[in-house]
Amino acid sequence: MALVAALALPLAGCGLLDRDEPARTDSSTSSPASQDSSEDLGTLTGAGRPMDEGGLRAALPAASDIGDGWEEDPMKTVSETAAAQVTPASCAPLIQKGPGWDEVKQSERARVQVNIQRDDNPPPPGTERHHMAVWAYSFDDPYPTRLFDEAGALIADCPTFDVKQEDTGNTSSYEASAISFPQLGDRTLALRLKIQQTFETMTIDFVVIKVGHNTVTVANGTYNGTPDEAVTEKAARSALAGLEETP
Repeated sequence: MALVAALALPLAGCGLLDRDEPARTDSSTSSPASQDSSEDLGTLTGAGRPMDEGGLRAALPAASDIGDGWEEDPMKTVSETAAAQVTPASCAPLIQKGPGWDEVKQSERARVQVNIQRDDNPPPPGTERHHMAVWAYSFDDPYPTRLFDEAGALIADCPTFDVKQEDTGNTSSYEASAISFPQLGDRTLALRLKIQQTFETMTIDFVVIKVGHNTVTVANGTYNGTPDEAVTEKAARSALAGLEETP
């Protein structure tokens, strides 16, 4: 199931935080792009070091790390989208896709993803159900902060956009708004997406975190309800701790 069904997109505005901002903010202004290349230097040690697939996979949270009542989601309800699925195409950088992403992908070392869900989710449709995905990338080069800045600059131009669902071919309409979220890692991007599907509405809290050469994305989605921001934060912190602790 593509992002249209449950994925989260990097928008910015008050959801865009860097290391110099307060822990939480409701400012609607994105951070200016840094002219200092040292911001993108990354690190060879700790959570920001380049990692292989095994290291990334060990860092991702298990269902038990999120809390009681969570289990693996075998259907992988929440998944990542591609730039070609976004209309208009100019809004693709909001989800960290597009030309800048294509360039960064050339230095990709590894990508891993985990999907979990509440074990008491009732059957669809029309019911409140909780699904989450956490994925991590590692790159040979430090992940560029300019992609966060580009996303922030686009929020005024892309308050709504459409995403084509890969598995069904249906198109879903997205509405995006920034949310308050703690600053984590080097840069944090956080927003809430309201996705109108054919028969249901899904709301996703979407958080992207840069730490050196690595990124962590949390997409915490709820059908016909509102995601728990505390759960989103717990998943993000767990993944970052995993990056730090992985040998």
